[in-house]
Amino acid sequence: MADGGLSGRGRELAVLERLLAGAAEGRGGAVVVRGEAGAGKTALLERVGELSPEATLLRCAGVESEAALPYAGLQVLLRGTLDRARRLSARQQAALRGAVEPAGLPAPGDRFLVGAATLGLLGELAEERPVVVLVDDAQWLDLETVDALLFAARRLGMGRVALVFAVREGAREDMGAFDGCPGLPVLQLGPLSDEEGTALLAGRAPELHATVRGRVLGLARGNPLALVELAGALTPAQRDGSEPVDEREIAVLPASRRVRRIFDERIRALPAATRTVLTVAAADDTGDLALVMAAAGRLGAGAGDLGPAEAAELVRVSGHRLAFRHPLVRAAAYQGALLAGRAAAHRALAEAAPAGGDVGRRAWHLAAATVGYDEEVAAELERSAELFRARGGRAAVAAAYRRAAQLTGDQESRSRRLVAAAAAAAEAGQVEFAAALADEAGPVSAPAAVARLAGIRAALEHGRGRAEPARLLLVEAAREMAAERPETGAWLLFESAVAAWDAPDAAAAARDTRERLAGLDFGDCPVVRGANGVLDRMAGDAVSAAAIREFAAYVNRTRRERGLSQQVRLHGWDMLLGEYADVHDEAVALEQECRAEGAVGVLPRVLLRLARCRLFLGRHRDAYTTAVEGLEIARDTGQHHLAGLLRSELAVLAALDGEEPREPDALAYGVAPGGVWPVRAQGLLDLGLGRYDSALRRFASLTEGPHRHLMLAVHSLPDQVEAGVRLGRAEEVRPAQLRFSRWAIAAGTPWARAVELRCRALVAPEGQPEQWFERALEAHGGDGRPFEEARTRLLYGEWLRRSRRRADAREALTAALQAFERTQARAWADRARAELRALGAAPAPAAAGPDLVGRLTAQELRVVRLAATGLSNRDIGARLFLSPRTVGYHLSNAYPKLGVTSRAALGGLDLG
Repeated sequence: MADGGLSGRGRELAVLERLLAGAAEGRGGAVVVRGEAGAGKTALLERVGELSPEATLLRCAGVESEAALPYAGLQVLLRGTLDRARRLSARQQAALRGAVEPAGLPAPGDRFLVGAATLGLLGELAEERPVVVLVDDAQWLDLETVDALLFAARRLGMGRVALVFAVREGAREDMGAFDGCPGLPVLQLGPLSDEEGTALLAGRAPELHATVRGRVLGLARGNPLALVELAGALTPAQRDGSEPVDEREIAVLPASRRVRRIFDERIRALPAATRTVLTVAAADDTGDLALVMAAAGRLGAGAGDLGPAEAAELVRVSGHRLAFRHPLVRAAAYQGALLAGRAAAHRALAEAAPAGGDVGRRAWHLAAATVGYDEEVAAELERSAELFRARGGRAAVAAAYRRAAQLTGDQESRSRRLVAAAAAAAEAGQVEFAAALADEAGPVSAPAAVARLAGIRAALEHGRGRAEPARLLLVEAAREMAAERPETGAWLLFESAVAAWDAPDAAAAARDTRERLAGLDFGDCPVVRGANGVLDRMAGDAVSAAAIREFAAYVNRTRRERGLSQQVRLHGWDMLLGEYADVHDEAVALEQECRAEGAVGVLPRVLLRLARCRLFLGRHRDAYTTAVEGLEIARDTGQHHLAGLLRSELAVLAALDGEEPREPDALAYGVAPGGVWPVRAQGLLDLGLGRYDSALRRFASLTEGPHRHLMLAVHSLPDQVEAGVRLGRAEEVRPAQLRFSRWAIAAGTPWARAVELRCRALVAPEGQPEQWFERALEAHGGDGRPFEEARTRLLYGEWLRRSRRRADAREALTAALQAFERTQARAWADRARAELRALGAAPAPAAAGPDLVGRLTAQELRVVRLAATGLSNRDIGARLFLSPRTVGYHLSNAYPKLGVTSRAALGGLDLG
């Protein structure tokens, strides 16, 4: 129905034609076409293919029975193209081959590396001619293929690539990644109007009597495929109206179900051997004609038995490929077969699979063919699960272990496999599925399983924002492990402290954790001392500097014993001491490792930590570019929580530059930990603009609320002191000054000591501030915090002006102004200018020469900095997960902004 199915779809086709035109001109793009079965999605894909004769056309379709096989869709889509992957980085090549050639070596890195490699391969193919990727029934794609394709789709940039996903609504309750499709435009296919339906029938069944046409229109309810198939199913007598159309059985069915019934009847009318071939073909997702016929041959069918299905226009054969005419035909062929027939088809496919081929696919076919318990098949599925893990297929690992558990009679082995399934599902982000698997595993007795199951359940609770139930689960597991496995118990103690950190009342959670685990011996090790240090920080203002430093050193010393994701999760606790320079340097090393290994999914968390360190170090431009990249990757990998944190980081940077928040104020006093950043952003803006009363209230909500243990609250104490003093309420904020003083002395960091001295100056009696300001400036020397030093000079200059020491005030305020300009803190620079004007002095002009780097976007600056080191566009693209064409586009935009004409001139510029 390729032609008829497009009647009434002119608007949608025009959108797709613009997508193709943009790709041909170097503006890559993607679109998701959504609609019910029969709405015309497949017909639109066919037309897009017809409109792309000069393009490289890549096609695949999701198959429900294959949705648990990792990269099953990608294997079909990219087969025959891997020869063009040779120009990708070694890791991307290995990742892609591990995904698309499952008999090959395991793919390194996380699953998003395959997405980066897919993007790279599409870019390489597009160097020769435009690439058009068509994916039908995308709702049935395996999660790993979805991750890879959506990552590529969101980062096409200036590549000559167009992707079209067709998604059938109602095919499954959870549409997964295609539910909302963040980052991609959606083309919704609604029902045809009666006029459009009439036009369609006029072209396909012009002989229909007007009354019959009206009945068909009513039954089809605007569904194009239903219109065509319902009309085609009528007898000649029914068409001319001489025989009635029996509507009784089908009137209550949805249009797509009516079409299914037509296909069911058409298939049932075929010879038995032909139905067998169709069942085998429907159970297979490769479309490999030789494999299908070999399997069908084991069930007594031959090549000639395919002919009736072709004659009935249910399947098409092209070369060595077999394809169903429409996804509903496949569904009818598979679901219409008896259970015994489907099982026989799967077993035949497993037996016909070539030796040394896809072991995972063979195991799944055997599992689908098995009814009841079968330890041999379960064990093969378990082996397949570990192969899937090596290829980054966490969702497939979960599905394989779960099916293995269903085939397992022994209760202990069954529970072990369900725990493994729950862990993999949690890692894949399948929260509800993981929770159900954890519950299904039931009570476990083996110590390792106890700890693992507690960790899974706690992580799921924590991920739902329920830190307190997570903490209690971990505390109970730690109690169980203390005597038998104290080392495991020690880590559970640490994890319970981490959960307490995010609890609604962290101080109470820390005290309760201590009470519940009192008297238990977890050994004397850095993990225990680190956990106690974290609990100390929550329970009061104290910071156990020695314990935190020892734990951080232990984590760094033993980092190679852990995977990269675990390294990142455990890194950075010495930020509690304000050790931002050290944490920054360690995070840079982790960032480099993430890029080298292609750990795309882990990278946003590292970039978040780097951005925070750079913010606290006063490197605001670097913090901005880092946060923007982290936000882009977090969004493109579906890590919405991290994306929110990175947006909040950008809100703080915007506030320092005098910009009002774009999102509603998060003045939800008592907000969750991630929500404190918007409050701080608004508070800093208020402070920079002189709105001291509002600033004081906001900072007090952070420093005196349930999240007072967070470092953001610690940083807000000096701000609270400054706002209070400017309002003449020094005594009111003196407790905040004393709290910061206690923390700074315990931490022992130079910058903290300098800020602590500044706070003393602010609350000091008349005549005494000068000594504290001078000591603060001395302490600032070489502390690596230019923004904080500039704030000290600003406050000192304000005090000097009020003390009528005009020359000294002008010197301090001028130095502060210049530092604020260098750190892109416009709100604070304006405040320094106002003070200079109050002195009667003209504010110092901005630094000589234009800020060329300030003209660049964050992406352009990242690209330019890498280009200046001599990297090629392809190398830069591999590092930033962009296509080489997109890199070239950013460079061409950056050159005129920088006043250069080639990358050779970049080396002579200051790109800091």
